[in-house]
Amino acid sequence: MKDLSDRQKFIIKSLIEKGPLSIEDLSKLMNISKRTIDREVHEANKILKNYRCVITENESKYEIHGGNESLEEISKEIGPISYGSILSQEQRQIYMTLSMLLSKEPLKSTYFSYLFNVSEGTISMYLDKIEIWLKVRNLELIRKRGIGIKVEGTEIDKRKAVIELMYSYLPLDEMLMYVYGDKQDKFITEFFNNIFSSEIINTAKKLVKLINETVVKINDDNNYFALFLHVATAIYRYMQDESIKLNKEIVDDILSSEQFSFIYKVDEIMKEHGINLTDDELAYLAIHLNGKKYIYKKEGFIELGITLDDLSKELIEEVAKILKTEIKCDDKLIYGLSQHIETLIYRLSMGLQSRNTLIDQIKEYYGELFEAVNKACRLIFSKYNITVPAEEIGYITMHVGAAIERQKAEKRLKTLVICPNGIGTAKILSEKLKSAFPEIDSIEIGSIRNKDDGKDYDIIISTVKLYEDEDSLDNVITVSPFLTSDDIRKIRDLIDKIGFNEDDNYLLPLKLNDISISGSESSITKYFDETLKNLNISKISADGLNELIDVIVDEISKINVMSDKDEIKELIKKREMMGNTVIPGTRIALLHTRSDKMIIPYIGIYRLSRPIKMRSIGFTHEEVDTILVMLARKKEDNTVLEMLGEISIALVENDDFKDALKYGNIDDVKNIIINVLKKY
Repeated sequence: MKDLSDRQKFIIKSLIEKGPLSIEDLSKLMNISKRTIDREVHEANKILKNYRCVITENESKYEIHGGNESLEEISKEIGPISYGSILSQEQRQIYMTLSMLLSKEPLKSTYFSYLFNVSEGTISMYLDKIEIWLKVRNLELIRKRGIGIKVEGTEIDKRKAVIELMYSYLPLDEMLMYVYGDKQDKFITEFFNNIFSSEIINTAKKLVKLINETVVKINDDNNYFALFLHVATAIYRYMQDESIKLNKEIVDDILSSEQFSFIYKVDEIMKEHGINLTDDELAYLAIHLNGKKYIYKKEGFIELGITLDDLSKELIEEVAKILKTEIKCDDKLIYGLSQHIETLIYRLSMGLQSRNTLIDQIKEYYGELFEAVNKACRLIFSKYNITVPAEEIGYITMHVGAAIERQKAEKRLKTLVICPNGIGTAKILSEKLKSAFPEIDSIEIGSIRNKDDGKDYDIIISTVKLYEDEDSLDNVITVSPFLTSDDIRKIRDLIDKIGFNEDDNYLLPLKLNDISISGSESSITKYFDETLKNLNISKISADGLNELIDVIVDEISKINVMSDKDEIKELIKKREMMGNTVIPGTRIALLHTRSDKMIIPYIGIYRLSRPIKMRSIGFTHEEVDTILVMLARKKEDNTVLEMLGEISIALVENDDFKDALKYGNIDDVKNIIINVLKKY
């Protein structure tokens, strides 16, 4: 069982303990794609066959089969599964950020390294992302050697960040079932208990239920969950002697106004459970219990006549109208935006100045979107006599930008394959397409008669030319039945043109990641700028090592980084004859050489559609499905050579780097390389 990954152990243990589980349930529970689950199950079955057990899929459900004794033995050998080890990268970052926001004392990075079973370099990379995420929310990440890491900022900004992150951890329906008590999933329970404590969670559940039944009826699930989070956070901070601080005029106005009189009943319920909230805490809770329909002006609270959630929806719809596109109003966007608008209105009414150190970068990277949000804010907020400054427009733009990226990531291509060569050839081509392009979700096989059904498909792939003026058509492409590397490139170009992209949803919006990566590249060294820009991940096919080297070098030569591809091929082949380029037990190999025929250094990742055998340590051979290629000039600058050396070391020592090479996207690999070179 030691050869199983933590994800594989979790899947096996869940199927043994809970019985058949749908792929969708596993995907939600583990926060990974269905494709990744398929891959993990495939790998797990290689180990399970030794126990005469197997995981099968039937009607979109996974089930484990085997004798009772075998299943008991497997469960015993797996043992308890560490909570932190199965979290996705996004969940790890959320967990880290929540822990730091709620902690009174600095935390050590080694704690998170141990919890997640990853290197401190990986934790450092997470902290880089978290730092930017916090900065956008007026919070600052402080890192001091020997002391630890902590978040500084106002209590109100910390609370809002906590609530926003809780909404990001898992789908709302999963967490609602937990809060309502309909489902007690072990890992959701462990998450809440680790962040708050089982005592606080149970008290918060009880209090919210009482408030709902006796004080204010909450009909909306979203508002019920929000109240639960606010109450749990208030109790947690109360036990730490930390209280929210509001303007005295606001507190006095709330506690003396008729529309907020219900808060005294809430106070009584709290005191009956040993919780004595300050007036500021009660006022803050009152605003949220009232559905956030009020804004504070100098003359007191004025009813907007619309909830902040509805105001957020109106704003998003206006932005979509300006851009002439569709923007999905998901829970994550609505809640994050309403939270921000509430803070925005509070700051403006108090005459507090907004700060946004990223405003120039946001304008540059989100140009058209920024202008659309700016125009929409003028239209929407002018009705309430509110003028939104550019700094706040920037923050709102990032919320909407992140939602658009999530929406893109959720899309999948509907594809028609036309192959007159026969149904068998068409099926083989379809499988190759699925393997090469994860974003292709649905493939239908048709005949030439179906060619005019183009409007029903995102893309039509044919092995024969369907139209004379095919180049003028947006979604039709002709390929070889064998799907060559040129075909793959053409299809990738078409997919990119259509605007589909498979990308993991990390803690930060995609564009902000681009900002942070660009800044890191320039600060590492001038020598590596071009190398990182040319970094790519390609899917290729080859029947043996020599063909593999030929295919890879042919691909690289197309981006003009070498002057003689034949010499580069020969040098790599000679180096490979010496062996020891396979990293044992990883299915990863390193191909590298130096030549005066290289114009600039090059790094690339190549994933094989089917593994090949390569020579490993001694006379052994191992299957390899991922190739890291590093090429440099013969008279290369020492700085560059030392950096390439650091990357080679990371290939052996850094498990996250290996995972990124095998399964990650281009940003994952870039981030880890940048982090490795930062240490250098």
